[in-house]
Amino acid sequence: MGAHPTRTRHLAIIVLCTCWLGEPHASDISVQAARTELVNDMLLISADASFNFSKDALDSLNSGIPIFIDLDVRITRPRKFLWDREELHTHRKYLIERHALSEQFIVSETFTGDRGLHRSLELAIEDLGTIRALPLAEAKEIDQTSAYDVSLRLRLDIESLPAPLIPIAYISPSWHMSSGWYQWTRTP
Repeated sequence: MGAHPTRTRHLAIIVLCTCWLGEPHASDISVQAARTELVNDMLLISADASFNFSKDALDSLNSGIPIFIDLDVRITRPRKFLWDREELHTHRKYLIERHALSEQFIVSETFTGDRGLHRSLELAIEDLGTIRALPLAEAKEIDQTSAYDVSLRLRLDIESLPAPLIPIAYISPSWHMSSGWYQWTRTP
């Protein structure tokens, strides 16, 4: 006796979708360390992250398609009986792209315009994961007399991809890259 045609069809669809969508954990961002410090009455953040871009993302970068990475930082004050009070939420955007003429890779912070030029994609990705002394707020804006929680997240911004690539990126797990929230407590 042969297999039921509907069951066979469903199995074939599942196999095809699995092959088409690719490996679900092919890409990732992880934050290894992060810290804040007060320098000249400014609260600064530094972090080290690693990017494991999927083959699709790497192919896009090598083809000249820029990729934007969002950096979100939240400072919250823990409370006993109510939800934590958010004291600061800031957002920065980084860009990694290939320069067509020089065949070098550029990492830019879009708010300040700071740029780094790298001869290889590997060096550019390493630079992208190194955040140093990024100003968050003036010290007077945040009460420094008690502990507060700092959370940091890095994620690939799918909406900033070229329009024809956005629908593909939404349905393909290889484009869903996020570090999740990395959190630590800063004590006075």
